[in-house]
Amino acid sequence: MFFSAILPYSNLKRAGDVAQPPGQTVMYRTISLFLIVSFGPSLLFAAESVKTIPAFILGPPGHNNGQAIRELADNPDQWKQLRGQMGNLLYADHVLNRQNPDDAMLTELLGKFRKMNLPLQLEVGVVKHWSKTGANTFAIQKPMWERFLRCGALVDSIALDEPLTCCEFFIKDDLKDIDPMEYAATETAEFIALVRKEYPNWLIGDIEGFPSLSADQMIQWIDLLEAKLEAKGVCGLDFFRLDTDWMHFVHDTKKGSWGDLKRIEDHCRRKGIPFSVVYWAANYPAMLERNLADDLTWYVGVLRMGFDYVAVGGKPDQIVVQSWVEGPNTFLPEMKPFTFTNSALSITERFLPQR
Repeated sequence: MFFSAILPYSNLKRAGDVAQPPGQTVMYRTISLFLIVSFGPSLLFAAESVKTIPAFILGPPGHNNGQAIRELADNPDQWKQLRGQMGNLLYADHVLNRQNPDDAMLTELLGKFRKMNLPLQLEVGVVKHWSKTGANTFAIQKPMWERFLRCGALVDSIALDEPLTCCEFFIKDDLKDIDPMEYAATETAEFIALVRKEYPNWLIGDIEGFPSLSADQMIQWIDLLEAKLEAKGVCGLDFFRLDTDWMHFVHDTKKGSWGDLKRIEDHCRRKGIPFSVVYWAANYPAMLERNLADDLTWYVGVLRMGFDYVAVGGKPDQIVVQSWVEGPNTFLPEMKPFTFTNSALSITERFLPQR
């Protein structure tokens, strides 16, 4: 009689598969090995487990009490083509919570995006001046996330808001003799472990500012955080995202270059971590100070970033058009020149095929 047992031996480098919303594209595959132990010959074989992340994400600005996200919710037909390219709508958790203090208001807003089958990606804190440990920050934010879910939110991912950058520049003095990167990695790994346990289907990625820290430091950070997670038996990052202030490259401040950005991309690819880049108009704040900022400023700046990065061979796995500045001020429709959605649509048309 033939008797066998199948024992999975899986590389748990990434989180489990998630449902595919519109605009999601297969990005990479992980290999799972199955060992068949039997009274007959033993057989080792491999099976591919397909994993997807969104190719494109939109992060509307939060100024004017969330005017942009409300216009997007109220006018789905005015950005229908762009939505077909998208996997997520990105918004900061504390901003969404603050701008919608009433549950009925929040439920109405979230219901409109649910009807579009458009999941949220929440931008969340890890180590901040208001909470310096991953466990405490998780405890502070979890009630917000639960409120969103109760009010009907489709949430499938979170993006960590610059834990390394915070430790290196904003709470470094509080750490005294502790190495900021080591501290950031320890607390971030703890935070990720808590999220993985409570929300196992959520994708988790890290955002860091560049070039405030060098390419070498970014590569060191990625390796250290992955090692911390592996030591805890926790799945590693589902993506790594850079928010790049490319004005440093333009003005030759000796801090970074497009080539350095590409070097970080290549390192992520070698490690099997999808690489995500925020496309934005880094020149907008400077132009705003000079009363020269308008919707055209935003549009030209975003497209300039796209062209400059592709010129050095940049092919991020994920593109995020996001504004955290007070602009642009016109969001719809997507076919009107220089609106926020028009800039995002132009990015998808030109640079998604380059991925």
